[in-house]
Amino acid sequence: MESVARGCGLALGGRIRHYARLFMVLALILPNFFGGVMAAPAENVRQRLELRDARGDLLWSTPAWNGMTFAIRYKHSVALTPVEDWFAVVDGVIELQRSEYQDFGAGLPHAPEQGQSMRVEGGRVIMDGYRRPLPSFDVRVGRVAQHTLLLDDASGRRKAVPLDSLARPGQVITFGLGRDDADGGPIRPPEGGAAQ
Repeated sequence: MESVARGCGLALGGRIRHYARLFMVLALILPNFFGGVMAAPAENVRQRLELRDARGDLLWSTPAWNGMTFAIRYKHSVALTPVEDWFAVVDGVIELQRSEYQDFGAGLPHAPEQGQSMRVEGGRVIMDGYRRPLPSFDVRVGRVAQHTLLLDDASGRRKAVPLDSLARPGQVITFGLGRDDADGGPIRPPEGGAAQ
């Protein structure tokens, strides 16, 4: 009787191992099979920072990732001193985070609001803590302002893209996030556009 019980135990244990292996194989295969139906985790979504003209045509783009920062530097219209507005990509949106400037001027903040801080560092006023999500925003390319996009590449070197190299002064450039196209390749600009 004991040998029969032991035999059944071995058979049962073999079946359990068989089903465990089958389950593991299915766990690896099924997500790939149903990949078109299941949503990819947010951290795997490939997105790009896109600059578009008023018609929506792509002027310039670069890969964007959660935590990526970039700035728009320009010359203040009255004080003629440099201003930098810093943004970050946070959970699929662009977020205004801080402004840096040398002198108080028209339109520049002069006191922190709730949740913000203000400090002077290296001769510059830094207003931090905006945390304002922006699905997109427009910049009208200035004639005097010298609007420039600043971003750091993977090696930490700062890249400067003058906005007047993408559109004529007076024209609007819309900043926003887009996704890479369905085949996983980068979004390509129309003829004459520039992409990174």
